[in-house]
Amino acid sequence: MPKFEWDDNKNESNQRKHKISFEDASDVFNDEDRLHYVVKRNDETRYVTIGKAFQVFVTVVYTMRELIIRIISARRSSKEERNEYLANKFSKSDDNNE
Repeated sequence: MPKFEWDDNKNESNQRKHKISFEDASDVFNDEDRLHYVVKRNDETRYVTIGKAFQVFVTVVYTMRELIIRIISARRSSKEERNEYLANKFSKSDDNNE
């Protein structure tokens, strides 16, 4: 299981704005079908993961600090992100059936 960290003030702000805690959002990393993207922002590499946490689609933005995932933000996934997740999941299941 990966290790997580976050700024407590940012977590509280995120909970007020998006109604999801970073602790709950970290469950997305248990989803075997999650999607990952790499985003370059200024001189920092950020990662975006879309997946399910407690049966809810969640999008998490984070950085890596050695082997620790530092969560920056978490929110419910947009319709487009959910559709992308589902298309990828069904595409993988079709590949396994061939």
